[in-house]
Amino acid sequence: MLYVFIVIIAVSIASSVFQWINENKEKKEMEIKKKNTRELFIDTLTKIGCQYQLGEDDDTRIFFDYQGESFFANIDAESIYVHIWDTHWCQVELSDIDEMSRLRKTINWSNFSTGVTTVYTIDNDTKTMIVHTKSIIPFMSSMPGLEVYLRVELNEFFRAHHIIEVEMHKLREQEQDA
Repeated sequence: MLYVFIVIIAVSIASSVFQWINENKEKKEMEIKKKNTRELFIDTLTKIGCQYQLGEDDDTRIFFDYQGESFFANIDAESIYVHIWDTHWCQVELSDIDEMSRLRKTINWSNFSTGVTTVYTIDNDTKTMIVHTKSIIPFMSSMPGLEVYLRVELNEFFRAHHIIEVEMHKLREQEQDA
């Protein structure tokens, strides 16, 4: 009788361990089947109608157009974050001190008003101040509505453009009225 009881317990434990191993194996297989961030981003770009091009000799960069504007994304294979850039979309001559001052003020205002970050660089060769905008967003298959989410984020870049344009115009008018 004791022998039968021990066999039943051993079979029960073995069955539980076998089931646990199979469940973990299935979970790992499902994780492998999940797309990495880069593949997911490319699929989402395609779904929202964006043409894209992969960076040459660079497996982290994806170039794409959205509503006539050129963007690029940097995506590390191990990360859940996508770094999106819209570069060189505005520039002013370094010799135009007033315009440079206005642009710096409006960039600051844009950074307070939008979800993207606008920065400028100085190109000493062309003697220009150049404006760029960047966003860092999480991008995972577990997030619902990725197409809408990406569109909203990309539209923030256009919002930054608009704010800078409008505020530059306002500053020029204020200076003329003064």
